[in-house]
Amino acid sequence: MSLDLRIDKNKDEAAYFQIYEQIRALIIRDALEGNSKLPSIRALSKALEVNSITVINAYNMLEKERLVYKKEGSGTFVIPKGEDLLLSAEPAMYFEPGELDMELEYDEEYIDFSISSPDPKLFSIKDFRRVMNEVLEEDGAKAFMYQKSMGYTPLRDALAGYAKGYGINCSPDDVYVVSGAQQGIDIISKALVRSGDCVFVESPTYSGALAAFKSRGAKLVEVPISEDGPGIKELERLVKLFKPVLFYTMPNFHNPTGSIYSERKKRYMLLLARKHDFRILEDDYSGDLNYTDSRLLPVKAYDSNERVIYLKSFSKIFMPGFRLAYMIVPEDIRKKAADAKIASDISTSGLMQRILCKYIEKGILDKHISYLRKEFSVRYLEMVRAIKKCMRGVSFFEPKGGLNLWIKLPEAINSQELYERCKEKKVIFSPGTFYYNDGRGQDHIRMSFAASDIDRIWEGISIISMEAEKMRS
Repeated sequence: MSLDLRIDKNKDEAAYFQIYEQIRALIIRDALEGNSKLPSIRALSKALEVNSITVINAYNMLEKERLVYKKEGSGTFVIPKGEDLLLSAEPAMYFEPGELDMELEYDEEYIDFSISSPDPKLFSIKDFRRVMNEVLEEDGAKAFMYQKSMGYTPLRDALAGYAKGYGINCSPDDVYVVSGAQQGIDIISKALVRSGDCVFVESPTYSGALAAFKSRGAKLVEVPISEDGPGIKELERLVKLFKPVLFYTMPNFHNPTGSIYSERKKRYMLLLARKHDFRILEDDYSGDLNYTDSRLLPVKAYDSNERVIYLKSFSKIFMPGFRLAYMIVPEDIRKKAADAKIASDISTSGLMQRILCKYIEKGILDKHISYLRKEFSVRYLEMVRAIKKCMRGVSFFEPKGGLNLWIKLPEAINSQELYERCKEKKVIFSPGTFYYNDGRGQDHIRMSFAASDIDRIWEGISIISMEAEKMRS
């Protein structure tokens, strides 16, 4: 479909909002028929000469207003008037900004602060090849067979032991192996969330979680967080008012802000969950990457009443394409989670599960995490130094862990415009709008140091600083 849309660069309104308003007007006056397909994100961004995120933000606003719906692999369509399509068959896909704008899978010309996946140079291919050969020699063709939906039994045994290192006591029966954190969020959404249910999310938060919950027709309530988590009184007020079924949270080195919940607030969340009968979905995004000597335990370590579903991915501490994560699921919802897992993909890769099992049993994973912690701690300190030295007028929290910094820009600088300027100079980061449900975040950017070495960190931040200064003048 070809739409006659225009972007007026002289307007104060952001480009994504102009696109939203024009398509919305077309739908309301029936110029676009029900079930008609909107242009693809790539096609519309090219036609209007804007980046892909601009179009995504516009389409997300239309979806939130129940004017359009998304079909996995097919595109975005106008909702017919009078029809209830609140539940999508599948959640919207999540992409990092860099993945949307790169024509190639990995373009080394770009300095990429948008993707929080590790630098490929940090992968231990030698260890991986050795472990994979061991698996193939021992298990042969069995390594390629389907596993139980819950996961490869020896791996579940190993993960139950591995979780003890985080202060979590569980049995292998509590452990579910899934194909990445996004699938884990989707499974819990399918298992626990029904149309109209209230789900709490942090503000800001991970866009993939927002997509999964919205696909189930959830009402999202945003919980503002500070450096040490949400305000206790405000959280209690919201819980009493909205009565959530689920609270999705990243308590240690939160994405994107880097916030670290205090132990007091972790325990208080559990108290509220028990008192008001809701679950906590804890996404341990990057808890391993602590660059101090202090020990940070997950909320699950304090959970004595089976309120927490613990989710941990290996993409940030191992290899992004490995696509393995695990959940620790309370017994009373185990059947629901199992049914949702089978509905998603029946079984997770047997070969990859066997390889991860060997990594844990032989101590290779712990050794690799220790290596990454040292590497990333240096990059973290250099990015902090570079931002302080080069970027005038910004402010940010220093989490001393994780993979990201959440930067508040000066009033005169818009994150979307800054992104577009820097992309032309082959430097990319994540605009703050990517982490909100309604287009907010124009005054923030997320910077990840995971994929860039020290020299490129300084080079990239120098370019961002120069473009920001041009916007001031």
